[in-house]
Amino acid sequence: MGIFENLFGSKKLKTSDSDFGEIESFSTRGNDVGWQINKRYLNSDIEILIAGDKDGIAENQKRILLNALNNETEIKSESEKALKEQYANAEMEFESIEKHFDLKGISVRDEGFEMAFQQKNDPYYFFNVHFENNKQVGVSIDG
Repeated sequence: MGIFENLFGSKKLKTSDSDFGEIESFSTRGNDVGWQINKRYLNSDIEILIAGDKDGIAENQKRILLNALNNETEIKSESEKALKEQYANAEMEFESIEKHFDLKGISVRDEGFEMAFQQKNDPYYFFNVHFENNKQVGVSIDG
């Protein structure tokens, strides 16, 4: 298996981050590394995906993430506003994030981040709320 592991397998990198403790890579392409952080946020255990290099998380993306994590009330309010609008457009009644969705994860980008909410009931769609400067700027829906 050694040769196939070298060809197809990828060793996960690990590093220690001053804010998030030990983190592990989920992808490596040359010097670019995708890091995964497991965290509790909005009463959910989620995965956070964030870019960096072999030395750790990209500083710009880390600032964006820390800002979001430290403003949980604002982020929840913005998320509810966006999700409520989507439900209203579909002529469905929206009660709360907790009633309709499970937060699955956050993906951080250079210009902001995206939160992935999955419906708790059929059809189990993913509603991805896009943020810039901690304000929601749009929603995409995946079936």
